[in-house]
Amino acid sequence: MARTVEEALADLLPLSRLHQSDDEDDTTWAKLADIGIFSICLSEDQGGSNLGAAEESLIVTELGRHIAAPSVLATMGATHAPNEWQNSSASRVAAAYQNGDRRLVINGRGATTALVRLPTGAVLQKFDLGAATCVERYLWFSEIHEATAWEDLTIEFQPEQVLRLRLLDAAYLAGAAQAALDMSVAYALLREQFGRPIGSFQAIKHHCANMAIAARCARDLTTFAAVAIDEKREDAAFQVQSAVYVAGKAALENAGKNIQIHGGFGFSDEADPHLLLKRARLQLAIAGGLEAANERVANAHFDW
Repeated sequence: MARTVEEALADLLPLSRLHQSDDEDDTTWAKLADIGIFSICLSEDQGGSNLGAAEESLIVTELGRHIAAPSVLATMGATHAPNEWQNSSASRVAAAYQNGDRRLVINGRGATTALVRLPTGAVLQKFDLGAATCVERYLWFSEIHEATAWEDLTIEFQPEQVLRLRLLDAAYLAGAAQAALDMSVAYALLREQFGRPIGSFQAIKHHCANMAIAARCARDLTTFAAVAIDEKREDAAFQVQSAVYVAGKAALENAGKNIQIHGGFGFSDEADPHLLLKRARLQLAIAGGLEAANERVANAHFDW
């Protein structure tokens, strides 16, 4: 299943698209809806595939490898909201998060509802992008708006639903860590110095080996966390929180090493490596950051 999704996304979400737009266009969005990305966990009565957390994590990992826009993950996450809100038409849901007293919306074009990630939970809330102020564009490689005109609709996620959102964070970041590894290895085989590929030099080999271990740990822990949710294990929350921390750390470190392996070219705006770093940092901000994830791991309670 993961290979089938990857084959579809390879043509649909090439990394080069991000040099033209930081969000998915309407055509891409419609194609993602056609292959069932936004309904994989909905019941068959709701027009979905009724898949579990394990299958969802595999699909989101592939979306992370192709650095899908935050709105894609938010729209998928919205399907885990309480039943009183349904998005059967796969309308775009914006990603948003709370930073202090501010609620920041990422992109938001074409959306009237945002999935707002709070320090202790998440809510679905309607907003008016026209009344929002753009506060950032370059640093995160996305338009960040501070929204102040929020409408009445507020649907609060229950703890088990918030856990599914955090599993999506972990899967996406695990995919981003793998994308950085793949890009580094491809460049190390292509770029030559002193008459041979730079991948033959020990320093580059060590970087790539460490990146491979980090990406594998992130993927395996995320997969185990998804299975823990499906099997209703008592330690499921602990496994998910751990996966967010491990995958987030792997995504950031792999993205940084990827830039380093690309040398001076890796720091240029027209190159691709910076895209991975900025999107990893953005997704971690939405998820609350590494320190918060580490704290949730430390405070997780369950019976062995």
